[in-house]
Amino acid sequence: MIKKLTLIVSRQIVMMIATAIIMFPLCCTAEESTKTHRMDEVVVSATRSEIPVFDTSQSVTVISEEEIMNAPFERIEDILRYSAGIENHSHYGNQTGGVSSHLSMRGVGRNRILMLLDGVPLNDNYNNSIAWVAWGIVPKESIARIEIVRGPSSALYGSEGLGGVVNIITKKPADKAEASVKGFAGSGDTYGGSALYSQKVSQFGFLISGGYEDSNGFYMVDTEETEDYTIKRYRDVGKGFGKFSYSPDERTDISLSLLYYDHEMGKGREFFYDDLQMDQYRLGFSHRGSAMDWTGLVYLNRADKTAYQDNAADNYATLDRTEMFPENYNWGAEIQNTARFSDMMTLTAGIAYKRVSMDYDEDYTTSARDAGAAGIQEGISPFVNMEAVLLDNKLIVSAGGRYDRIRNCDGSGWDTKPPGIAPYNNNYDSETWENFSPKAGLVFHPDETTALRTSVGTGFRAPSLFELYKVHVRSGGRSLRYANPNLDPEKIVTWDLGAEHLFFGKLWLRLNYYQSWASDYIGSRTLKTYEKGGKTYTESILDNISEMDIYGVESEIEWYMTESLTAFFRYTYNLSEITKDEEDQSLEGKYLAGDARHKYRAGITYRNPAYINASLFLRHNKDEYSDSLNTIWVPDYLSLDLSLSKKFFDRLTLRFDIENLTGDDDVTEEGTIYMGTLEFNF
Repeated sequence: MIKKLTLIVSRQIVMMIATAIIMFPLCCTAEESTKTHRMDEVVVSATRSEIPVFDTSQSVTVISEEEIMNAPFERIEDILRYSAGIENHSHYGNQTGGVSSHLSMRGVGRNRILMLLDGVPLNDNYNNSIAWVAWGIVPKESIARIEIVRGPSSALYGSEGLGGVVNIITKKPADKAEASVKGFAGSGDTYGGSALYSQKVSQFGFLISGGYEDSNGFYMVDTEETEDYTIKRYRDVGKGFGKFSYSPDERTDISLSLLYYDHEMGKGREFFYDDLQMDQYRLGFSHRGSAMDWTGLVYLNRADKTAYQDNAADNYATLDRTEMFPENYNWGAEIQNTARFSDMMTLTAGIAYKRVSMDYDEDYTTSARDAGAAGIQEGISPFVNMEAVLLDNKLIVSAGGRYDRIRNCDGSGWDTKPPGIAPYNNNYDSETWENFSPKAGLVFHPDETTALRTSVGTGFRAPSLFELYKVHVRSGGRSLRYANPNLDPEKIVTWDLGAEHLFFGKLWLRLNYYQSWASDYIGSRTLKTYEKGGKTYTESILDNISEMDIYGVESEIEWYMTESLTAFFRYTYNLSEITKDEEDQSLEGKYLAGDARHKYRAGITYRNPAYINASLFLRHNKDEYSDSLNTIWVPDYLSLDLSLSKKFFDRLTLRFDIENLTGDDDVTEEGTIYMGTLEFNF
């Protein structure tokens, strides 16, 4: 495997050098004034304090407001499709992923990316609302940028981010009043719209946005293979976001953010769908001193979710039960201080608290059966991070760590009529986990346009309340998976090595190699299988069963050809090998299913407001297994996406987006999807 990765790295280096040589004449003819690569772009997610992306020891990407607005997608998860190291496992026509997130990063598997909204953790620790929301909770007109930090993040953020962090940063109220109204319509009888208004008045400011979408959806299988009960996966979404700010002086800001989200989404059968209502509140404070900065926040996330499950016994013709998560709460607070002792050293230290409560209840329509689960998870976590600049700003040394003490309590689970076993009403003992997550990194700048970096970091993911206490029943009762209150956290250690260079101010190249060792991965351990009434029944339990070795290479090229023409190419090679599986030793030496070994992303954009703006994007996945035994290959996937837009009178923008120009119908029976948008800016 090491030889194979060495070959991959060598090929990437040769390809990048060859690209630079080929583009040399074009780059040399460009004027110095047309340098466009953002060398001084600032990120906060990598260190919890402001630092140029060029100076971070981890691999970091910032998706700008312009890139977000020009993407032919509305949802965050779809905009992230083109980023190196990230895989979106589901077409957006699927609508939701149940309890599994669509996204993974660097081959760690699903539900292991930490998602933040203005620094507030959105992973809810009881049923992963990220999977339900499909990352579409905020109108994209409200987003200033998206920060992606690859690699474990527990040294700064604690549990969840084994693969990395995605932090959505919303806009501040505009200095001058601005407003926009947008409407769109397209394939699948999809239509919707959004609006935004933003303004500052003296020391006060506000931003208000909202959106709505209705879609009859798509058949996610070949219509010739549909059953009588199969319907399109429909979607009905409403959302609103507001931010209110007060700045008593130039160095102090106080802000209050409010978010509401509501959806109903179909999953392909009449009585198989879910709905969700979420509201979130964030109160933030920041003060920038001459040598010391303070930030703090308090937040509350509330979710009310219901999953409707149909009855397999009557060929899905009726509703069997509703699975409800009513009034689940996730709240917390953080405070941190960033001290600049000199131009050479910055120290950030703080403490975070988080408390999550789960209330789960099942109601059956065909019997008096009652089932449910409940529990509380809370944690307190001090953290520290240091950045030191040495050798005349050429060497940057970083180190940090976080101690997490997480406690589960009031855990319970009950079922008055479970299939195949006796009724139960269990109350579980409290459990406490303690974890210290260190990290360290180096960045060396031999010149102003080159960065050589390396880092080592650790991550962990505490078991969710859902995994600890909820019994999961599927397939009409034929699949019964027990909860396990004795689960341990998942853990990972990652080392990476990277380099980037900007040639002639026009051609940017970055190459990263990473290696991870993951342990105590949570999976299902089969207890027994049996036949009953001609059907197979399976009972299993969640347990810490797997260890994995993960290797990969990420390469990126961005070429700023002219003021109007830009292009990018990104390639990710990833191998996630199962080195230990206590449940099934035949899986040892196999590779993680559902993660493509080769991922290609490319795009070219032409911007000329006098004529037209056009972007063409390519996504290609190759060599992916669909089964854990590595016997079935997923067909290689290639998609071309096109976005065209034209602005009239500096106010009106017409936009036309086409997804999947190749017409590949392996994902949705419609193949190519069209969307038209009309936007008016005041």
